[in-house]
Amino acid sequence: MSQTTFSTAALLGALALATLALPAAAQTVKGQSISVNPTAPPTVTGLTLINADTDQPVPGFDPIRPGATLDKAKLPARLNVRANVSGAVRSVWFGLDGNGNYRLQGGAPYSLCNDSGGNYEPCPAAVFAPGKHSLLVTPFDAANGGGTAGLAASLTYTVVAGPQPSVQKPVPALAVASFTLINADTNQPVPGFDPLRPGARLRLSALPPRLNMRANVGGGVNSVRFAQKGVNDYVENEAPFALCGDTKDQKGNKGDYLPCGSGQFAPGQHRLTATPFDKMFAAGTKGQALSLDYTVER
Repeated sequence: MSQTTFSTAALLGALALATLALPAAAQTVKGQSISVNPTAPPTVTGLTLINADTDQPVPGFDPIRPGATLDKAKLPARLNVRANVSGAVRSVWFGLDGNGNYRLQGGAPYSLCNDSGGNYEPCPAAVFAPGKHSLLVTPFDAANGGGTAGLAASLTYTVVAGPQPSVQKPVPALAVASFTLINADTNQPVPGFDPLRPGARLRLSALPPRLNMRANVGGGVNSVRFAQKGVNDYVENEAPFALCGDTKDQKGNKGDYLPCGSGQFAPGQHRLTATPFDKMFAAGTKGQALSLDYTVER
């Protein structure tokens, strides 16, 4: 048997010749990457507060931020919540305040408290009752909460009732309860001075030029005597009981206020006392009087 011996140099030379003999396209192989884009999972991307009367998002709550405070005094009266989703969502489970099965919604828009084709229904009072609440919203890729659960979203929010309207104490019969500053040109209370608070400061440059004052009274009052230092006493015999008098308007209704003279609103400190009576002209039984201290500034 014969043997053939190849030198290293000869072998390398042969390989080089073989490479040269290959087509140019075969000599260069470019790397390629294959990208696979799976279907995005069903996802809840956020929650939006909805005005159920307009079916529109409530400004400032699209989306609702985690830990949000909802002041009912500053919000529409009828509210709902919408789950914003992406991916192949076919149904959504809402959990509320520990009830994981509060509501199943089977079609967009996915609303917490139901809707009819985007016409939102208002949520029950419990959903927005004052206090802290939690929502857990889970999307599914099949109807009726079936198939695979996607990426859920959770939210905590606090509802506050806002300032409560002050409860007016009943005014005792035959008593003066308060005073109101009146614009004698419009016959309406001056904003911020209904009623006048004890120690009120009246800056004339910020007030209407023609002013009067009304005594607010309880039942059984038929006249009021106004007393003020430096000004003659004045008795008003018919409601409204005005410090500087009033007349009847074109329809015959009393309450067309006359402007006070310079004495009642002269710069300086004043004390006004109004005493009610059960008969006209400050006669009969005297009731519970009220005094008011106020300061007038230019």
